[in-house]
Amino acid sequence: MNTAKLPEAAPHGAAHSTAPRARPEPGERLQALAPAWLDAGLALAGRGAGLTFVALPAPVASAAAIVDAWPEAPVVAWTAGELSLVGVGVARELRGSGADRWDQIVQRARSLVLDVAGAAIAGEPAAASALGFARPRLVGGAAFAPGAAGAAPWLGFGDAWFALPRWTYVHDGARAYLVLAVDAAEAADAARWRAELSRHQAALAATVARAQPPVVELHRAGEAQWRAQIEAITDAIASGACSKIVAARTCTVALAGPARPAELLAALDDRHADCVRLLVRPPGAGTLVAATPERLVRRDGDAVRCDALAGTISAAHAAGAAALLASTKDRWEHDLVVRAIREALEDAGAIVDAPAEPAVRTLRHVLHLCTPLRATLRAPRHVLELAARLHPTPAVGGTPTTVAVDWITRREPAPRGWYASPVGWFDLDGNGELAVAIRSGVLVGSRAHLWTGAGIVAGSDPELELAETESKLRAMLGALGGPAEAR
Repeated sequence: MNTAKLPEAAPHGAAHSTAPRARPEPGERLQALAPAWLDAGLALAGRGAGLTFVALPAPVASAAAIVDAWPEAPVVAWTAGELSLVGVGVARELRGSGADRWDQIVQRARSLVLDVAGAAIAGEPAAASALGFARPRLVGGAAFAPGAAGAAPWLGFGDAWFALPRWTYVHDGARAYLVLAVDAAEAADAARWRAELSRHQAALAATVARAQPPVVELHRAGEAQWRAQIEAITDAIASGACSKIVAARTCTVALAGPARPAELLAALDDRHADCVRLLVRPPGAGTLVAATPERLVRRDGDAVRCDALAGTISAAHAAGAAALLASTKDRWEHDLVVRAIREALEDAGAIVDAPAEPAVRTLRHVLHLCTPLRATLRAPRHVLELAARLHPTPAVGGTPTTVAVDWITRREPAPRGWYASPVGWFDLDGNGELAVAIRSGVLVGSRAHLWTGAGIVAGSDPELELAETESKLRAMLGALGGPAEAR
C-alpha cells in the first residue's frame, strides 16, 4: 500500500480567528484544521484508483459518543484495553453463508486488497507511522452456527458479516484518527464528506447520558424449561453421546421507549472496563451489544494469543477463588477448553505455550478460571482462518464439538443468532482480534433480548447452573437499569 503525505494545512492561528484565547487546546486545533485536511485528502483520492484512505488527526473521545450520533447508520464499535475502533457506514461489505462462511470472508477480503489504491495521512510528519496505526480494518462477526441468525431478533445479521466502514474512528489512549474510505468517483461529492465530518466533530465533543428508558417488564426463560433442558443434556452425557454441552438461556427486557444502544455501551464502558465492549449493527438489523471477558484469538504477524475461559463461581462467594481452583468439576471443564484450543492451534501449524495451572479472572459479578495461551505460527494464517478452527470452543459449545453444536441447533429453545459467536476486526494483512460475544444482547425497538449460558457436564446441578446464569445476566441487566439485585 502506498502512502502519501497531504499538503500542509493552514497555520494554526489562521484557523482560529475567533478563538477566545491565543492558544487553543490541541483537540480544538484538530477540529478546526480537519476540513482543510479533508479537502486535500479528497483531491488526492480523486486522482487515485480504487479506495483511498484519508486519515484526519482527531481528539480522544468515547466510542459511545460516535455511536450516539449515527442512530440510523450501520455501526460497529470495539474497545479492548486502550484500543477503540468505531466504524460508521459501509464502504465495502463482505458476507459469507453456510459451513464455509469464514473461507468466503477471507477470500473476499483478499480480493479487497486489490481495490485499495493507497492511504493519505493528513498533516502528519510521520506519515508511515500514522498509517500503521490508522490502517484499514474490517469489523464485524459471524453467527454461532450457519442459519442461527435466520429469525427475529437476529434478522439482518446473517451467517457472517464484516464491513470496511465508510468512517473509522480509532484511538489507543494517546492518539486518535478519523479515517474516511473513499474512491475517485465518491471523492467528487465534497459537500457530503464535509457535512459528515461536521457530524463527527460534534460527536467527538459530546457526552452520552447513562440512562435507558425504564424497564417495564422482565421475562426470563422459565425455570421448568431450564431444568428440562439441563436434564436432557445430562441424559445425553450419561448415554456417552458427549462430554459437555453449553446450554443457553434467554431473557427479554421490555423498555418504556426505544432502546438506546449508545447509552448501553457507555454504561458497559463504566461498569466493565476490564472486558471487551463491542457493538454491531449491520444494515437493516438490530444492534448487538456485549461486554465480554473472553478473547477467542488475536494475531499479530506470527504471534497468536488465545484465552481459555471456563469454570465459574459467583463473585459474592466468600472464598470464591479458592473454591473455584479446588473444584474438580470446574477444573475438568476448564481443561477441556485448554486442550481444544491447544489442539486447534497445533493443527494450524503453531508452536503453543500455556501455563500448567489456570489463574482466576475476577469480574464484577463472577469469577472464572482462565488460562492464557501463546503461540507462534510457522506459516502465515489469516486471523479468520484461526477463528474458524477455534470456534466454537468447549467454553461456549461443548465436546465433541460436532455433537454439541448439533444438539444446540436442533434442540435449544431459541436460536442463538450471534450470541457466543466471534466478533471483532481484522486488517488487510490478516492480523486482528476476535472476542466471544457472551454477556450480550440484541436491541430491537423497545426490547433487549439477552442471552447467557452455562456449561453442562456429568453431575451438573440444574439449580446451581440456573444460579450461574442469573449471575452472568447481571452484566447486561445492570447496565440496562434492571432490578436492583442485578446491579
